[in-house]
This record gives sequence, structure tokens and C-alpha cells, in this order.
Amino acid sequence: MAAQRANEWADRIRRLLRELNLSQAGLAERLGVSPPTVSRWLKGRHEPTAESYIALGNLCHPPEGLYFWERAGLDASGLLDASFQRAVSSLRTSLRDFKLIVGRKISGSLTGKGNTVAVAIPLLNATAYGDRIPPHENVSLSEVEVESILLAPLGWCPHPENMIGIHLEGDSMLPVIAPGSILFVDTAAKDRDHLHQRITVVTHRDLGFKVARFQRIAGSDLLVSANHKYVPVDVSNASKWKIFGEVLWWVSRDSNHHLDAEVSRDSSPSE
Repeated sequence: MAAQRANEWADRIRRLLRELNLSQAGLAERLGVSPPTVSRWLKGRHEPTAESYIALGNLCHPPEGLYFWERAGLDASGLLDASFQRAVSSLRTSLRDFKLIVGRKISGSLTGKGNTVAVAIPLLNATAYGDRIPPHENVSLSEVEVESILLAPLGWCPHPENMIGIHLEGDSMLPVIAPGSILFVDTAAKDRDHLHQRITVVTHRDLGFKVARFQRIAGSDLLVSANHKYVPVDVSNASKWKIFGEVLWWVSRDSNHHLDAEVSRDSSPSE
């Protein structure tokens, strides 16, 4: 696993060298590091520092830039707007009977009578697990694409412009949430105090998306799965573990009737 990750960042730096038509010495000069340092990066012997990752990201364009910034520990969840806007643009003509909320600001006129108001929620090609190590190759935020657009009532979305859909795989949240469900996440909910005892999605640059109930116990932040065969994951280090958002509700298919679906909400008490 570690060798694979090293090869990934080394491959991306080599790609950047080709795109910029730079030598290793030229890249070192641009970044303010020594040529041997760049050589060690390319061989996978030493990972760039957060400062160097940020500088690498500044040299290239998305999505490559997002990859480097994410590895530096920056929160990239707010950088998904461009992909989201492209995906929902085609809906404007096909759903004439709806007023769609798709932007960053909500107009007061949208709640007027006589209109059917829906929130357009992007479903990302990302999967959350309860496993300590993702069973499949991790998709980082820098590589996330919008699979489709789902609609939800405005009343279900406290922060309509911040709603995201994400897949859940594995049995870590049984019996609460079934494998294969779609989680609807409010990415505006990032306050760790507020999230105590709530189902939460967090991200790690190497370990991917994790989902479980967030608990603050004795000064530590833990993700505790509903299925207790999975040990809690310590996510106290906020520089490595980023809060992606709170799971407000989810859609699960009936395992015996694949065309049916059940919508459920988290019943955690308000703090």
C-alpha cells in the first residue's frame, strides 16, 4: 500500500515535469528545494512536505493541482463547484416544472407559493467505508466526478447549496444503513462539537472516505461503526482527517426488490 502511494505521487510529479518541460534541477529551482530532494521524491524515497505539495499544486491546473493541495492537508471539498455546475446545466431545460437550487446562494423568491422547489444534489463517484483501510483503491477528492444529479425537497436540506451524495459500501453501518446505500451529506456541517453522536463522513488523503457515528470521548475524536466488528477509528488529528459533512439521510434498496427504495434519516437527538 505504501509503495503504491509513493509511486502515485512520484508519477504525478514526473507528469508535471513533462507538462512544464522542466528538468529535475529546474523544478527544484522553481520550488526552492535542492535537486537531490526532487530526485528522492521521484524515487519514492521521501514524500514532499506540505509546503512543497502546495507549491507543486500552484504550478499546475485542476485536477492535478487539487491532488497536490489535498495531500498538503488542505480541505478540497469546497472545490467541487465547477464539476457540479457542469453536471446540472443540462437539467435547466429538461425540468421546466421545477425551480432548481444549484448555486451557492438561495433566492428568497424560490420559496413562493405555486412553485415546486427542488434541490439538485450531485451524486459523486466516491465511496465511503467503515474499514480502517479501504478495500478498493481510494478515489481522492481531486479525482471525484459527478455521476448524476438527484433531486430532494427543499425542506430536507438545511444548507441546500452544500448537499452532496456519496455511495456507501460494506457492512460497517449495519443494521442502521444497508450496503449499497446512497448517503446524503450536508458538507456545511463541519463543527466537531456539533457532530458528536451524529453519522459523519470524514476524508483522509490516503485512507479515503470513512463513515460512522462521530463521538468525542475523553479528548479524542472517534468514528464508531454501527457494526461492532469494526474497531473505532481515531480521527482526532484534524490536519489528516478532514470532516466532509454530516449524513442527514440515506436511500437504501430492498435486497429482495431491487426497484424499491427506502429513505431513512438519522434520528440522533439534537445537541
